Amino acid sequence: MRRFAQIGMLGAVAFGFMYFDFPLPFFPTFLKYDPSEVPALIATFALGPGAGIAVETVKALLIQLLRSGTTGGPFGIFMNWLAGVTLVAVAGGYYLVEHTKRGAIRSLMFGILAMTGVMIVANIWLTPIFFGIPRVQVIALVLPALLPFNLLKGAMSSLVTYYVYKRVRVYLYEWIGDRTAW
Repeated sequence: MRRFAQIGMLGAVAFGFMYFDFPLPFFPTFLKYDPSEVPALIATFALGPGAGIAVETVKALLIQLLRSGTTGGPFGIFMNWLAGVTLVAVAGGYYLVEHTKRGAIRSLMFGILAMTGVMIVANIWLTPIFFGIPRVQVIALVLPALLPFNLLKGAMSSLVTYYVYKRVRVYLYEWIGDRTAW
């Protein structure tokens, strides 16, 4: 039961972090960074990839229910969810295999690369369907905008997670009460 409460709490924190979004210089204004993947990555490293995916899902549901006027509407929420789930699933999956400091760094890098690849493909295929933008125009945005933005977004969230996780995990494990998780 405590794990469900933690997932809900971290999902709510991730939702709150969505309000701290800001556009990055040199990118189109619709591409905004928000640190909402950080709580999901923390959940992933502390509780496993399933918990990280659950935090991303809670965040997406809260956005859909409580935040009106979201850029991109339901499509934007789905794309944000897809990016977050890809990042945490790949990072968490690899971290289960190599549960070391070096493994954490590798898992974050693999997660960033996977998220970037998935988001480029998703944008190329789904943006024309939902927004009616010609596919050629979306493909033209890959190198100057989509590729560097997703790499930077993943790197920023991963760096914050890497430096915050060690400080936060003790509180998560104490709250779980399960000493085997240490």
